[in-house]
Amino acid sequence: MSWATSELAELAGSVVVERCMGGDGEAASSRSAVAPALSLRPGAPEIAGLRPQLVCPGDVVVAEPGALRGRGVVEREDGKLVATMCGVVEHVNKLLYVRPLKHRYAGSIGDVVVGRIVEVGTDRWAVEIGTAMLAHLHIGAIQLPGSEQRRRTDEDALRMREFFVENDVISAEVQKVHETGEIALQARSTRYGKLQNGVLVTLPSVYVRRQAQHLVTLNTLGIMVILGNNGWCWICAPSQVAGSGRQETLNFSQMDVRYELVGPSVRERICRVRNAVLALAAQGLEITPESIIFAYEESLQRRLAAWELLDASRRAGAGPSPAPGG
Repeated sequence: MSWATSELAELAGSVVVERCMGGDGEAASSRSAVAPALSLRPGAPEIAGLRPQLVCPGDVVVAEPGALRGRGVVEREDGKLVATMCGVVEHVNKLLYVRPLKHRYAGSIGDVVVGRIVEVGTDRWAVEIGTAMLAHLHIGAIQLPGSEQRRRTDEDALRMREFFVENDVISAEVQKVHETGEIALQARSTRYGKLQNGVLVTLPSVYVRRQAQHLVTLNTLGIMVILGNNGWCWICAPSQVAGSGRQETLNFSQMDVRYELVGPSVRERICRVRNAVLALAAQGLEITPESIIFAYEESLQRRLAAWELLDASRRAGAGPSPAPGG
């Protein structure tokens, strides 16, 4: 994608590789030659905190004095910090750690996730969210239709299939991560619940970082996107109140959303957004609302069909944007 300009790198977050050259341990910055798709302009502007550093085992990690070593970082005899795994360097205050590039999602409290119901139990649902173990959603941790506030009863347990059944796609939040690795979900908020009228995209979780908003309506595109921290993204038509036909924000209950026929124009926009997300991931770029809108609009300006975003040769061969009035 030759049009992965510095502007897109700024929106999505680019990566830089540091390598130890020679036996003297000198570090030199260079672009990764392993994946040509990751090569971006050297002068791409940096956004503080959003542009991670890609490292491999043995690479020197540049850190400020007094930095605390976290997972994936060790100290050498000469006092320098080196990485012990392949990933991106992250800073949280003074804590320095390496986040693996590709790993199974482990879950963190407060994460927004998208999952698929795989089993309906007596009082809970088993949910696949890409972790080593199935997550569980208890019946007492969901929002009842109509935003009804009351205690759950045995009658609710008998009606569990009226809420979710196998293969339903839902959005939820990580409530607790047990020592065994099992994850408990909650969907008490009105913005969580069953997802309808869209398509699911699965990516490695490294491409979706924590953001201020994970449930975003792209007003310029008329499409809603749910970016799960587990790498599962849901792209759909904006939610509507059942029977009213009015587009609403997520202030109403997501449990009240019902399946509706999606018109061809909206389907085309959903497909283009989906393919833009996959194209960004293929370039090694993080998925953010800003990067999605940029890739979407650039594909239109370069007259790329929605399916052509999935073809690397056609993306690379796309010419510059036509001049206004040309």
